Amino acid sequence: MSRWWTETGRRVVVLLVMAAVMGLGGLAEGQQRKKSAGKKKPPEPPIPVPTRKVVIDKVDPNAKSQVLASAKMVDKYVAANYAKYKVKPNAETSDEQFLRRVYLDVTGGIPTYKQARAFLNNRDVEKRTKLIDTLLNSPEAAGHLYNYWADILRLKDREVTNNALGRPYNEWTKVALETNQPYDQWVYEMITAEGKYLDNPATGYLLRDSGMPLDAMNNTVRIFLGTQIGCAQCHDHPFDKWKRKEFYEVAAYTFGTAYRRGAGDKMFGGGNVVNKMREELKKVDDKFDGGGKYNRFLQGNLIEVYDNNAKLTLPHDYQYDDAKPKTPVAPKTIFDPQPQLSKGDSPRIVFAKWLTSPENPRFAKTIANRMWKHVFGVGQIEPVDDMHDDTVAENPELMAFLTKEMVRLKFDVKEYLRILLNTQAYQREASEAQLAGGAEYHFPGPILRRMTAEQAWDSFITLAVFSDYQAEPAHVQAEVLNVDLAKASAEQIYKRDQELRELTNGKHKDARDKNFTYQGQLLARASELPCPMPANHFLRQFGQSDRESIEASSRDGSVPQVLQMFNGPITHMILHPKSLMFDTVLEDAKPEERVTTIFLTILSRRPTAEERAMALAEIKDNGPAGYGNVIWALVNTREFLFVQ
Repeated sequence: MSRWWTETGRRVVVLLVMAAVMGLGGLAEGQQRKKSAGKKKPPEPPIPVPTRKVVIDKVDPNAKSQVLASAKMVDKYVAANYAKYKVKPNAETSDEQFLRRVYLDVTGGIPTYKQARAFLNNRDVEKRTKLIDTLLNSPEAAGHLYNYWADILRLKDREVTNNALGRPYNEWTKVALETNQPYDQWVYEMITAEGKYLDNPATGYLLRDSGMPLDAMNNTVRIFLGTQIGCAQCHDHPFDKWKRKEFYEVAAYTFGTAYRRGAGDKMFGGGNVVNKMREELKKVDDKFDGGGKYNRFLQGNLIEVYDNNAKLTLPHDYQYDDAKPKTPVAPKTIFDPQPQLSKGDSPRIVFAKWLTSPENPRFAKTIANRMWKHVFGVGQIEPVDDMHDDTVAENPELMAFLTKEMVRLKFDVKEYLRILLNTQAYQREASEAQLAGGAEYHFPGPILRRMTAEQAWDSFITLAVFSDYQAEPAHVQAEVLNVDLAKASAEQIYKRDQELRELTNGKHKDARDKNFTYQGQLLARASELPCPMPANHFLRQFGQSDRESIEASSRDGSVPQVLQMFNGPITHMILHPKSLMFDTVLEDAKPEERVTTIFLTILSRRPTAEERAMALAEIKDNGPAGYGNVIWALVNTREFLFVQ
């Protein structure tokens, strides 16, 4: 075990003293109020709590031998760089280290006490490979990937664009990950989606940047091709080969995409349907003044993605000799091979086919590199979204192999992750190296890294409760909002609005949340919480982004984080008499056994002799409160907050 981790014992001593001084050792008392005496009112009918059926695509059991063979090839390429750069590989992880790491990397949270004990007591020589498959087949694995993509795609529950809830698109993304939709098909569907947003939530990807066609193309190239061409919107790129004209040429493929029907569109029967409906609603709703009260219905049902064949022209201030200002731009991709655009072809569909093609030199490489970083903490190419033509991977032969594997797997990301997780390189101890800008890392093991905000939150949820909470299915509100403005009457919209207000009032939220709330905190995994959370929530304080910029989350420490860990509701939650942590510890009778349980539950390992002695001394000195002090001390160690 590395010196970094042997320091845990010394930290525990300091934290135990702090716990005693702050009075945090005692487990929180239950806070249920006694019901007042008196006549009982007849019970109200229960409010329905609809749920969404979750279908998880499983790994292919018949592909095991190929997975292990590919993992060996990865290790062969990694070992070649060990020899080339005279790098000594790290030792193999202990079962305890591997267990905790693979749970965090695959499911986004630590294992439970029972899961940890079962794995550590298992003598099966194939238990690591079997555990990897089990975790990849779990709903939690899909939720963890959803958190990853939510940061990249800037998913927001509140709205994807004005008057359009974000939830349908976000849930569509989650389902694609649960069913393990091939990555190329998933991306193709986002780029080519058309129709009303409330009918086809895949249109949410294009709507996220509606009204900003140049930014939309820049973001698409950055996310899916790992290249930043945004500077070329205004001038030739100063650090890459891209010319301003080239940016406009690729943007021309999607420029002719419309995001909203006009209120006067002939499909609505003539005249301005919004103005007409507002006048009719005044007759139905005597409190309506003609303002924005019904915009979610009137404006929201105009939101539709379709091709309007608008042509992009160079700007009036175009300053280069290769074309004149205001010249129409013909579509052209930034990499070869160039697709052929025939008469009648939709430029957007042609672009999507080119983008997601196995022949595209950057598409497979970008997702292969992204997922490598997701597992190892550092990409083969860094940054993962700023490749240049002259960019060289840390291990070019390995990067080429990984790219070919992604294509061979037909963009099955789950099977690709399965290969990486089964490598010796992944299953080595983590390195503590702090990489300076531009420094290469030759993967003697994964990089030591702090938990993401979502990993930290989900780990606390694992300690506190068994939570099967599920967010309200997106269709509940979407079906109420979805009306055909060409046929709908003012009475129908008025009734739908009343129905929506009933669905969004406190009663329905309370019915869903009542068994999952502690001190105002909804005890659900991060993937089931609103996206993003408010700025004062644990997730935001620990680095969850506001979803305004691509990959804007942070793993940096801060003072609010320290205060949350020392005395926040999330810490008190695990000390509550009704917490899972409390119940787990009380299952054992002897203090020695309880100390072992606490360490296995929080750190997924048994205590050292020194740690056991310190914990028992604390319990002897403080009685039952000592157990709380030990728990509080351990969750405040670096060992808890880092992916070892």
